[in-house]
Amino acid sequence: MDDSKFIAAFFDKRARSFDAYYSRKKAFFWKILDRIFRDSIRRRFEETLKEFRKEPYQKILDAGCGSGRYAVALAGAGARIVGIDFSPQMIKLAEHLAREKNLQDRCRFVLGDFKDVPLIEQFDMTIAIGFFDYLKNPQEHFDKMLDVTSRKIIASFPAQGRWQNVIRRARLKFLRCPVYFYDEEKIRRLLKSPRIRAFTITNLNRDFLATVELL
Repeated sequence: MDDSKFIAAFFDKRARSFDAYYSRKKAFFWKILDRIFRDSIRRRFEETLKEFRKEPYQKILDAGCGSGRYAVALAGAGARIVGIDFSPQMIKLAEHLAREKNLQDRCRFVLGDFKDVPLIEQFDMTIAIGFFDYLKNPQEHFDKMLDVTSRKIIASFPAQGRWQNVIRRARLKFLRCPVYFYDEEKIRRLLKSPRIRAFTITNLNRDFLATVELL
């Protein structure tokens, strides 16, 4: 079983618990733990929505859309979304959330490995949040994003050497799920392309968030 199939199986088993990170209906104890260990999840969500509101983006690609939290939030703000994920359970949760919010006409979710899904349309913006964490060869995926995106890419990267990620690395190793960490130099190397006009890398403590402006 290659990495993508193994990771898809990993998230299939844990789709609901992963989606619960975004839920506000939690016991106080779990909210405190999230604030300590996963605050960057909240911050990268807020920063992505802030970037979206700066300019009108009509069509957005969500690579590794998971349970659809970003996709549905952006659809609710006026965009049309294509979300791709290789976990069937994540896609089911995303479709359910879109229907629950009455936004199913603005969201289309595709089951498949991002690098293998044919995309003939262009998107104003691509987001890849919690996506590069699990990629052994990130460059081919980023290059595909460049091919199908006209204006902006927003992507998160788990930061190397953070104490929260030391715990995460140990947990995922125990669960036999591969995970890959980044420093700023590794991200800068990934972002070397003549298509890129400018980029910023924001330190969110556990994660980096890269905002990439395209020519």
